[in-house]
Amino acid sequence: MRRALGLIPLFLLLSLFGSTRRYVADPVIAHPIAISAERLTAPIFSTAPELRYVDGWTLTSTDKAFGGFSGLAIVGREFFALSDFGLLARFSITKGGELVGASINPLPAGCARDADKHDRDSESIVVDPATGASWIGFEWRNAICRSAPGMVKAQRVVHPEAMRFWSLTGGPEAMVRLADGRFLVFAEASTTTGGLPPLLVFDRDPTSIAAKVQIRAYQPPEHYFSPTDAVQLPDGRVLVLNRRFEPPFDFSARLSVIDQVPIRPTGVISSRVIARFQRPGIADNFEGLAVSNENGRTYVWIMSDNNFLWIQHSYLLKFELLPERADAGR
Repeated sequence: MRRALGLIPLFLLLSLFGSTRRYVADPVIAHPIAISAERLTAPIFSTAPELRYVDGWTLTSTDKAFGGFSGLAIVGREFFALSDFGLLARFSITKGGELVGASINPLPAGCARDADKHDRDSESIVVDPATGASWIGFEWRNAICRSAPGMVKAQRVVHPEAMRFWSLTGGPEAMVRLADGRFLVFAEASTTTGGLPPLLVFDRDPTSIAAKVQIRAYQPPEHYFSPTDAVQLPDGRVLVLNRRFEPPFDFSARLSVIDQVPIRPTGVISSRVIARFQRPGIADNFEGLAVSNENGRTYVWIMSDNNFLWIQHSYLLKFELLPERADAGR
């Protein structure tokens, strides 16, 4: 029994940070699925006054391709949940909180070369609400793929030189398209022992031949060294989701905000914590972050990656971002 229990942390680490074993994902054709959404009752959160819990669900499906969500985007009422197996779950949520129109979709053709998991390890996603074009970031290859509107076909795949020496399992975990057209790309891990995660600032679409990049560093909250997703708020600030994992099985997260916008061309970018997710409250492998606007109010959505393990969950949480208090940063 002790030996079996000792294998749990090892198995989890392999799931989280990549196994040395190469394996192939089953081919998937776009198809509708049924998602069961169980509402959370009175969850516990340790949050700052800037965030108010609104709603939350535990999502499950009998479709074996559902789960492992590492990136999240919202266009209108449609959600795009990106799996690290190179799949995309799409669904909408009605005003009454009902999930409808759910489907599982493969990556845009051409974003990945084959069915090998390491070639399809997609971790971050940006969707342009105006055109429907999308950008997807990949670990292992340290690549970014831009797809045509409709997410059917890739237009261009690049391997930026600035990401060349990023860790295979610490690649472009978070990506943000700013309102001014620039892109921020966060590495999940530092390239040096004890260092800060790299943050790239592209002056335009990173897949553009003319794109120029500035290499920065991101200062995460103390002890939360892995930025897992990021999104820009309507007021220009940038939210970042930061994860921590401690063996044998303890996840926690910090949601922080980068107040110093526009992003400067030099120096270290730091953030300020506005929400904490840890036990005894709901805490899991939170990796998806998105923002929506409803009737002039800003809502923050957070999703977890269950790693396809029965002991984890696919949570989808909704919060309202409240007006910033004058003493919030003190």
